[in-house]
Amino acid sequence: MADFNSEWTPQQFWGERQEPNVIEWFRLEQWGKGASTRLFYNEVAEPNWLRHNGHLDNPEEVVYSFTNANQDQNIVFGIDTTTEEGRLQYKAEYEALNQLAPEIIKMEDFQFPHEMGKQISSEPHFQRIWKYYRDHSLKNAIDGAAADGKCALEDANTAKKFIGTKHNISLAAYCYTKQGLRPDLENDEAFLATDRVMKAIGMQEIPITILTAESFEDQFWSNFDGQNGLTELQMREELPFFITDPSNRMKVEALMDGRTDAALEQEETQQLTA
Repeated sequence: MADFNSEWTPQQFWGERQEPNVIEWFRLEQWGKGASTRLFYNEVAEPNWLRHNGHLDNPEEVVYSFTNANQDQNIVFGIDTTTEEGRLQYKAEYEALNQLAPEIIKMEDFQFPHEMGKQISSEPHFQRIWKYYRDHSLKNAIDGAAADGKCALEDANTAKKFIGTKHNISLAAYCYTKQGLRPDLENDEAFLATDRVMKAIGMQEIPITILTAESFEDQFWSNFDGQNGLTELQMREELPFFITDPSNRMKVEALMDGRTDAALEQEETQQLTA
């Protein structure tokens, strides 16, 4: 349903059980909980001491920009895991949660907070740029496999045509065929060539499941991100390679830093004459 939200779509403060009634937004239980520091998804947060346990270490990083606000991992327990005692305490707490809710807190996802990489922001502008970066990374992986002799150059070119690398990559047809939902493409030479290329870059065995609302293509990309270790830092380094126009690149960097005014200050609406 998030796809149907626009910039002016109000977000309920706390829980989906609330009916879409404006009066419900002002219930006492709303204040200091959930998303109560913002009403709209792109609104700058207004922090309060109750929500942040009485302190904010770095307001600029935590709440000033929505790109960074509300994006931190939740399971931290407030334990310093850089020490041996902290790691033992953290692991004990995590194992206790795993026993209480093993279907949610899984031991295979266990990781100490100080070892966690920066979480990829779900902010819409950032996700749009992130998609360009992932497409660029996949094309580079395919070209690298062909250059290293892991797959034939003809297969690489056929695969790039099959997934459509000219303007926008779409892996829906490949993922659906791998799941047996497109039997008409199972013997298609373009699909077979793409599958050989995916095998060359280590992406032929996609851990796709129907036990989630995430689409098959999104599951492929999530696995691709983790397997190739894509990070925001690497994306910033690669910007000149997939956004070649210097003016557009400056706007992209401003948007990623939360400087929307700086990115759009030169743009204005003009009325065209007949």
